[in-house]
Amino acid sequence: MQLTDRDKAILSFINECGFCVMPQIQKEFNLKFPRNYQIMKRLIGERYVLHQQIFKHQHGIYHLTKKGAAQTSLPPVSQISLGGYQHQLLITDVRQQLSIKYPAAKWMSERYLKQQKYYYGIGKAGHIADGILIFPDETKIAIEVELSMKGKRRIEKILSAYGGQLEIAEAWYFCAELVIRPMSSLVKSKSYIKIHSIKEFLHESS
Repeated sequence: MQLTDRDKAILSFINECGFCVMPQIQKEFNLKFPRNYQIMKRLIGERYVLHQQIFKHQHGIYHLTKKGAAQTSLPPVSQISLGGYQHQLLITDVRQQLSIKYPAAKWMSERYLKQQKYYYGIGKAGHIADGILIFPDETKIAIEVELSMKGKRRIEKILSAYGGQLEIAEAWYFCAELVIRPMSSLVKSKSYIKIHSIKEFLHESS
């Protein structure tokens, strides 16, 4: 099967995310039913893509085989973490909303950042953002999705690390409702950290 440019773009999108669900693929490529399922069925049939039902009554996820990943710049995901399942899907939702709000900006995913060893932080490995938004003037914004509150000491180290380097201009935290208040308290004196409600952000009109 000859892959089209759109096929290759879909494979790259899925693998950059690690995995995603059909509504995200539809949104990214402006696909309608039944064309969306026809395309994915073909890619699954040719063994570029795997479809897996993780949770009952929820969308199954799409991720790449080794054959599919060979068409992209990243390896396939080695495993799907149940603990990180919702977090990863929300990162992609935030990414897509950011692309609507800032269409000229480019996105660097956590998977790409890890491959490039694009660390920001302290310690031996440092901290890797969930993604980086790069504007046309090369301004870089770290994007973080927080669904639960990390330990105070760990968070403070990450926040201080963002303030201690020059390449990242700001870090935008998209937080679950229960996280907003404690996070806001920690960043009072740090103007380079912005706190957003993930729920409100994802429901903003484009």
